Amino acid sequence: MPQHRVLLVVVPLVLALAGAPAAAAHSGGKAEPRIAASLSGSGLERTVTVRLTDIDDGDPIEGATVTAAASMQRPHAMELAPVPLAEAGGGSYAGDLALVMPAVWTVRIDVSGEHVQTASASLRTRATLTGSATPSGETPLPTTIEDTLARQDYANMAVLWIHGLASMGWILGVLVMALALATDPGITDERLRARLSRWYRRVGVWLHWALVPVIVVTGIYNTRRVTPFALEWTPSGLRRLGDVPYGPLYEGILVVKLALFAVLLITATLLLLRVTRPGAPRETPPDGAVRILWSALGAEGVIYVVTVPLILAAAMALRYVHVLNHVAVVLSGRR
Repeated sequence: MPQHRVLLVVVPLVLALAGAPAAAAHSGGKAEPRIAASLSGSGLERTVTVRLTDIDDGDPIEGATVTAAASMQRPHAMELAPVPLAEAGGGSYAGDLALVMPAVWTVRIDVSGEHVQTASASLRTRATLTGSATPSGETPLPTTIEDTLARQDYANMAVLWIHGLASMGWILGVLVMALALATDPGITDERLRARLSRWYRRVGVWLHWALVPVIVVTGIYNTRRVTPFALEWTPSGLRRLGDVPYGPLYEGILVVKLALFAVLLITATLLLLRVTRPGAPRETPPDGAVRILWSALGAEGVIYVVTVPLILAAAMALRYVHVLNHVAVVLSGRR
C-alpha cells in the first residue's frame, strides 16, 4: 500500500522534530529587555551606563537604540533633549549627560530597535555642584515594556494556528482513513464505505498526509520560538534546571507530550495495518455508533482516540506553565 511507504517517511520526520534542539525564546524575534543602569561622575556631569538583558533567556541584548533624557520638576519644570547612548558591547550602552543646574533629576531611559520590544525605565539622582552621583552602582530598574503586538507576534500566532489546524486535520484524517481503507465489508454500509474509499484513495490520502510536513515544520518553528529556556537532557543540566522557575515541571510535561505523540504514531500505524488486512466478511454490519467504531478501530484505534485528548491536555499545560515561568522570572528579577 502507498500508505506504508508514507509512514516510512513520516516516522523519521517526527523523530527529527522530537529531537530538535530548543533555541532561546526570542531567537530571531523581538527580545523583551530588562534594564539595569548606573550613574557615575560628579558635579553636573554624569555618565549613564545601561545594561540590557533578555527577560526570558538572560542573554545580553545588542544592536538596540538606547537614549537617556533628564528632566526635573523643581525649582521649575525642565526637560533636556534625549542623548543617544553608544553601544559598548555585551549588552552595555553608555553616554554623558550634562545637567544644567543643581536639582533632583529623573533620567528616563528608552530602548527600541528592530529586534527589541520598545521599553523604558527611569532612575533619580540629586545633582549638586560638587557631589558625586547616587546611586553609584548598577541598579536593576522596573522596566515598562510597550504592550503593542509587533509583526513577529502576528507571525507567531499565525504559525500556531496553522500547526493546530494541521494537527487536528491529521488526527481526524486517521479516523477517516480507518473507515475508508477497511477491508471488512461488514463494518458499515458498503455503499458509503465504497464512496469514502474512492475519495480517500484519489484525493484524501494526499490531503491527509500532506499535513505531516506542515506539522513538522510548524512544530520545529514553535519549539524554537516558544520554549521559555534552554532545555537540559544531561544529569548535570537537569540539576541546573532546578534553579529555573517551573523548569523541571515544564520539561517533564514536554517529555510526557512527546511520549503521548509516540503512542499516537504507533497506534495510527497499527490501525492502518489492521484496516488494510483482509478480514472475514460479515453478513450484517454491527448496530449502533459504539459497536461500529469498535469494529472499525479495534483496540489500537481506541487507544489512539483516548490518547488524543491527553496530548491536547499536555499541550495546554505546557502553555500554562510557560506563562507561570515567565511571570516568576520577571517578578523574581532573575537572569
